[in-house]
Amino acid sequence: MIELKPTAQATVSPGVPKLLQENYFVKFTDMWPAELSYVSGKFFKIEKTNQVPYDLSYRLPTNDYRDVDLSNAGGGENIYPENTGTLYEVALGFKPGNYMVHFFIPAGEAVSRLEQASMAPNVASATLRYLGARKPEDSPYDDKRIFMYFVKDIEPLILRVFVDTGIDFEKCVLGLLVNKCRLTQIPTPNAEQTRLAKTLRYYSELRW
Repeated sequence: MIELKPTAQATVSPGVPKLLQENYFVKFTDMWPAELSYVSGKFFKIEKTNQVPYDLSYRLPTNDYRDVDLSNAGGGENIYPENTGTLYEVALGFKPGNYMVHFFIPAGEAVSRLEQASMAPNVASATLRYLGARKPEDSPYDDKRIFMYFVKDIEPLILRVFVDTGIDFEKCVLGLLVNKCRLTQIPTPNAEQTRLAKTLRYYSELRW
């Protein structure tokens, strides 16, 4: 449900859009839990899309952080769909600044860590604050390379925005482009549809 596009991307003419488009296909793996039965293991055609830009901006002091909950929970930023037939594809990019972002889903469980027990992101550590962190140059505001995929009631994704030392305050701007996709299920896709489909994996498959 989270992807980081590579920095170097092939160029073709005419350009191929990064975002999902109408008449594209998506398939959800069987690892999506039973609580999300409306998508788990199912195959869909995208009938309609609508792209909605939205910026989140925070002014934080040096060596401090803020947890940003993208879900629709109380206090969240409400970047999750409310209907079971909707998929949100969210592209994320950062305006320049002396800050970094860690991803957690659910809260407290880092998306990016190493296998040794102590090798998990920790903004209180002078070294582990950089482990798995994404910086503005990794996904620039005008060239978004981080893609997240949300359906109704998926667990909250937390972005821990941390301002590194060296300045008094930093304005951290997280640019979102929410691609609203209306889904229609295809119970029995043919071979060509299956070949063309984008596979959407549950976060437990990404954090191994």
